[in-house]
Amino acid sequence: MSSLPQPPHALPSIPALLAWRAATTPDWPAAQELRDGQWHSLNWGEIARRAEQLGRALLAHGVQPGDRVAIWSRTRVEWSLLDFAILNAGAVSVGLYPSLSASQATQQLQRAGCRLLFVEHSSQALPLQVEGLSVVCLDEAPAGSGHLHLETFLAGAAPISARQLEQRWQALGPAALANLVFTSGTTGEPKAAMLSHGNLLAFISEYRVAPGRYTSLSFLPLAHVGERVIGHYQRLWAGAQAAYVPELSDIPRALAEVQPDYFGSVPRLFEKLHAAVLAQRAGLPPGKQRLLDWALRTGLQRARGQGNPLSGWLARRLVLDKLRTKLFGRRIRTLVGGGAPLDAALVEFYAALGLPLYEGWGLSESTAFLTSNEAGIAKAGSVGKALPGTELRIAADGEVLARGPLVFQGYFGQPEKTAETFSEDGWLRTGDLGRLDADGYLWLTGRKKELIITAGGKNIAPTAIEAQLKQQPLVEQALVHGDRRKYLVALLALDPERLALWARQQGLGGDYATWLQAPALLAELQAHVDKVNAELAQVERIKAWALLPRLLSQDQDELTPTQKLKRPMIERHFAELLESLYPAEEQRRHG
Repeated sequence: MSSLPQPPHALPSIPALLAWRAATTPDWPAAQELRDGQWHSLNWGEIARRAEQLGRALLAHGVQPGDRVAIWSRTRVEWSLLDFAILNAGAVSVGLYPSLSASQATQQLQRAGCRLLFVEHSSQALPLQVEGLSVVCLDEAPAGSGHLHLETFLAGAAPISARQLEQRWQALGPAALANLVFTSGTTGEPKAAMLSHGNLLAFISEYRVAPGRYTSLSFLPLAHVGERVIGHYQRLWAGAQAAYVPELSDIPRALAEVQPDYFGSVPRLFEKLHAAVLAQRAGLPPGKQRLLDWALRTGLQRARGQGNPLSGWLARRLVLDKLRTKLFGRRIRTLVGGGAPLDAALVEFYAALGLPLYEGWGLSESTAFLTSNEAGIAKAGSVGKALPGTELRIAADGEVLARGPLVFQGYFGQPEKTAETFSEDGWLRTGDLGRLDADGYLWLTGRKKELIITAGGKNIAPTAIEAQLKQQPLVEQALVHGDRRKYLVALLALDPERLALWARQQGLGGDYATWLQAPALLAELQAHVDKVNAELAQVERIKAWALLPRLLSQDQDELTPTQKLKRPMIERHFAELLESLYPAEEQRRHG
């Protein structure tokens, strides 16, 4: 690895890094996209050339340094090309989640003051009401819409020379604004976090990814700071390749055909894969169940450097290698999770398969990860140690504070919100609660604004309990409730496909609503809740629970674009169901 070209650490901007990459390793593969049933590749030289043409078109369209230009699209190669082009033009790249409604997109475009929008489909942009906004469509631009097609937009690049574009990005320094990243909005309206070129370079140069021709999938929204920085920009730094997967349903095919070396995701996908294995185990004959259980125990011992080496080899050859290949392909060597806390049991499960699952922790306001758990299984449950240059401390109330080169420049156009986000002595208030151990590893205990304070005055973080509830293969979503109450209750939403499979295995007819009332289902779920409760302190235990009639959804404003729970909205929508979980005297006292 040491012989591979490594970017210099003194580069002033992302465009400077792109120019270096294209000049140094132009033939290295950079991107794969699926078209007409076949994977098509681009190398780094081609990426730079296409980004240059788009950048020249931006200049021809009148984009000035510091202008905000938005991208509203699924994750695809054009997203990355446009992002590079916007930065080449000295402008600011603004990502919008593809799942946003027209009214949500309008609000964010107005907050960011965008003058130009690249959108996947013209129909997305037709309801927008943003004065002075020009729209360019990636796939279609119907006559009469007033929108340009991308090819028409590109044709305008001719009058602008490559030198003119080069002068734009060469004027950029580390302090120049590069990205606006909208926060998830779990507790209010999303805010636009300002990230500079220096912020981005500080992360990708310090988050230790060796340069090389590895391949990873790109499927999470590029509007999210994780996929944008840890994926998109980190691959640029390393010279790695992305296989773009716009549709989540295509991930299994991409894993089989692309065979990635590296796989990064939010924890929920790792949880679902784990739950799928457990669900399949339940359908195996007893002998094969015992074989799988033995292999996983033996694999975990091997990962810890314990047990009999021969037994570890047998477990791998008989079971674990096949299971790992089935889940991620034969070349996979590293998993990375972030965006929400990982349960230690997940880290141990993948370690048993021979796959280190490294957890990172950060937020939009910190560019990406502030910490990384390179210790893996040895510190399973922690989110790792601070990245180089980053300092952490724990405030008197338990909140994790941070400072260093990864901390953002503030919220665009909201100086009062920016001021609230920093302590009096200049540390970033992360909103997370945690503790630092003697080795400097951070252990999160909850979100400050999500803490449940019971009627008895006990502070309880619900997310860890919810993660344990979701380990039951049928449970897709869980919400723990109990603020100002005597005890905790939970709402569970079940995966429709897995529930249908369960019903077939049970020989049950009917539909989703009928299955939710099946005594066998309720007994199975109660057994899981009892198992979770056995691991919790008395005050943390779930005393009652109920099944939701449907999955929580972003359309109902119950989930953020990153699938985080909007607790106040969920509790409002299901207030009657929650009240039914408390006895009449408790309801009267609470009222």
